[in-house]
Amino acid sequence: MGFRFRKSVKIAPGIKLNLSKSGGSLSIGGRGATVNISSRGVRSTYSIPGTGLSYVTQTSSNRSQKYNHHNLSNRSAYKELLRQQKEQEKQKLLQEAEESYSAFQAKIESLANILREREKQTFNWEELTARREEYEPVIYTYPKFIEPDKNFYEVTIKREIKSKNSRLYITYFISGLGFVIFFQNVWISFLLFALAVASYIIERNRLVKLYNQSLPIRIQEETEKYNQSKHKAHEEYLKRVGLEEAEHIKIEEENKKTWDEEERGRERLKNAVKLEDPEPLAELLEIELSNEELPVPLVFDIEFIDVNTVNIFMELPDLDVVPEEKMSLTKTGKLSTRKMAQKDRFKLYSDICTGLTLRLIYETFRVIYSVNTVEFYGLTEKVNPANGTAENITSLYIKISRIDFEKLNLDALDPTLAFTSLNGEFACSKKGELFPIKGS
Repeated sequence: MGFRFRKSVKIAPGIKLNLSKSGGSLSIGGRGATVNISSRGVRSTYSIPGTGLSYVTQTSSNRSQKYNHHNLSNRSAYKELLRQQKEQEKQKLLQEAEESYSAFQAKIESLANILREREKQTFNWEELTARREEYEPVIYTYPKFIEPDKNFYEVTIKREIKSKNSRLYITYFISGLGFVIFFQNVWISFLLFALAVASYIIERNRLVKLYNQSLPIRIQEETEKYNQSKHKAHEEYLKRVGLEEAEHIKIEEENKKTWDEEERGRERLKNAVKLEDPEPLAELLEIELSNEELPVPLVFDIEFIDVNTVNIFMELPDLDVVPEEKMSLTKTGKLSTRKMAQKDRFKLYSDICTGLTLRLIYETFRVIYSVNTVEFYGLTEKVNPANGTAENITSLYIKISRIDFEKLNLDALDPTLAFTSLNGEFACSKKGELFPIKGS
């Protein structure tokens, strides 16, 4: 509890001066009617003595009204600021929810559309095997030699000679002395001025003679220094150019070697089918399959039986490529996540494995025109409980001819159903666990 102070001083009958810690006030009146005037306003009290009944009116001062209005304005501004902050946070959360949902949708669509997102243009075999023009080497262009700056001039040398050999300070001294004694003895002052002029003429002639003697020697010295600097810069230029030219020649030789190897490869690829040489076909197919843009990792191997038949071995992706949770947006725009149904997750995983298989088969037929049959093996690594070692098992298999494959409408089919209709085998439980196919 704090200290309180209140003091009433009677000024005149019916008039009191009230003093307190909060300020002063003036009371006018007596029993039955009293008016109190203070900084807070005017307070009027009317009562009937002995009854306990009274009536009070209060009129606030301008200062109090301004204070209350100011407080009200501050409270309104603070509430508005809080409302804006909450609205910004809400919009930020909604935006983040939309971005997360869009990313989830994009991932699901890319996984489900592995087969549809294939390269649809016809492979340009003729352009790949056509003979190119002769290799044209790039001629090395010598850079221009830039001479060093000439940093000496005749005017500069003259100024330097003058600063080192001038004796004009004698002339300045005599002239100053003449000014000092001018008002004491005019004739001596004139004599000193005459001596100053004479000393200036003598010094000027001496400097001119010195210029004529020293200037040619200095110019010759500076010219020799410049020529040495120029010669050194030229030697460094020739050394740098020599290194650059040697590096350019080396690069050109490597480019020519690569060009020749590519030409031999193109010629070998052109005659591969005719000579029944599957090796260049395998190299080309490996490059093309490696360049496929896929939403899942791709690890594969290729084995050509002959130029018409190829075996492809691929590591099947794990079930982890399919998200365990499904995202959606509520009516208010908030992000909602719930566990994906097991059958939906298995269906998507099956579409990924079979769609990826059909896409690689499609790419094989598209790139290598001589291939008529593809055998595809989907592999996964499992631990053999008999010996405890990791072994590759075949959990997916299909053998298909070009004729049967070209009957498919790849943009409209269901990958899993199409794979099954082509007598393909996919040994996977409804929980996504892979196991060996029968007879493998």
